[in-house]
Amino acid sequence: MEKPLRGERILITREETKAAEMAKKVIKLGGSPVITPMIEIKFLKNLGDISILKRLSSFSWVFITSANGVEAFFQLLRKQNIKLPEEVKIGIVGKKTEEALHTYGYEASFIPATFDALAMAEEFIAFYTSVKPVLLIRGNLSRPTLPEKLEEEQIAYETLEVYETTYCMESKRKLNQELPTVSYITFTSPSTVEAFVQLAEYIPNTATYICIGRTTEEKAKQLGVPDVYTSTPYTTDAMLDLIAKIVNERKINHE
Repeated sequence: MEKPLRGERILITREETKAAEMAKKVIKLGGSPVITPMIEIKFLKNLGDISILKRLSSFSWVFITSANGVEAFFQLLRKQNIKLPEEVKIGIVGKKTEEALHTYGYEASFIPATFDALAMAEEFIAFYTSVKPVLLIRGNLSRPTLPEKLEEEQIAYETLEVYETTYCMESKRKLNQELPTVSYITFTSPSTVEAFVQLAEYIPNTATYICIGRTTEEKAKQLGVPDVYTSTPYTTDAMLDLIAKIVNERKINHE
């Protein structure tokens, strides 16, 4: 029996540490993964000013929007031998972020029903009842949606940048060699879209582009990426299910 992805070549653009897991899923579904990371994630091992870590009890919430943020933040705490005070609640976004949080022995007090940036911010603000400020754990390319919304609602917050996202320049040659050979190109964050557009010599109009959520979809369309589809829910499993569905529909239409 033929598998759902029917041998289609699928470009995986996410960072290398996460790409292997997605590639295994592609293979299991009968596809051919092409791992070409567009971004690199570097956890900051030292902060110029660690005073914010020493006054965590002054915050009501710590809000983390990615698994990378969880890993980088708790690694910093361990290095400084600091524990997150029990009274500080944790807000997160996404299943993978929740899984990462569990590995450090913590439970989230807030997980939004939707991972759309604006809807997530509005839901959190409706949930927020404290007078203490919020600490936002971020990367250098994190979107401004949540900080802007907190400012709009006059909720005090501070930000802590714990990881850095950079373009994976060494992937440029491989990317441009593989572009003519792939049928589907996957984007798991706005950063992967931005890096792709910078590193690709051209944007193929023969490929189909699959985004993990509305924020990533908006960035792709903004940068001129054609034929964009978005999975629901916003997971890599759903992305691959969507590809399988498109593959099947196209096969039927060509029979």
